[in-house]
Amino acid sequence: MADMDPRVPREPGRTLDPERRLRGLVQVEDDVAAGPSASSPLGRLGRRLGPKGRFVTVAAVIAAGITVASIYWDRWSNETATAADFANPAQVALGHSLYDQHCAFCHGAELAGKPGWDGDYPTGGRPPLPLDGAGAIARLSDRDLFDITKFGGQPFSPPTYKNDMPGFEGRLADADLWAIIAFVKSRWPEQVREQQREAAKAREG
Repeated sequence: MADMDPRVPREPGRTLDPERRLRGLVQVEDDVAAGPSASSPLGRLGRRLGPKGRFVTVAAVIAAGITVASIYWDRWSNETATAADFANPAQVALGHSLYDQHCAFCHGAELAGKPGWDGDYPTGGRPPLPLDGAGAIARLSDRDLFDITKFGGQPFSPPTYKNDMPGFEGRLADADLWAIIAFVKSRWPEQVREQQREAAKAREG
């Protein structure tokens, strides 16, 4: 291509101001760095927040996701529980709520039972027993506690003994019953839980 004669004037509109050209290049580079969505509302919000703001936003979204996942996991595990875990805060909290609704009226808010429960009642009809670890509750396994709570006390008592403990079969799901037992055991001293474990071992031989 032949050299252009500097004396020949350029066509109108072909001259580009260097400063304007530089501004254009910078704008193009910014658009490329920001990605294809830089013109979207999300892209504009990201530029407005800056690096620190974007980091905080992403961290908040991740934390919210973990919280929601944890809530759903706790709910699912409570709904499918097949054992009592007194060290599981979610199961214990559910059991506490259910105990207050269905059990506290008889056994007391503090699981202390009713006065006179340890009297001599050869034919039954005694007041509700304590569930706080007093008495002989440690001799019962978790399965014993579950069965009595589900089916009531009468099926596990002598025919001539009147047991007023009602059953909750059909009123509470099995997982709810396990939650109640988990709550009850969470209120026991460690010594009582150890007694229950030793009693279970002795029965197993």
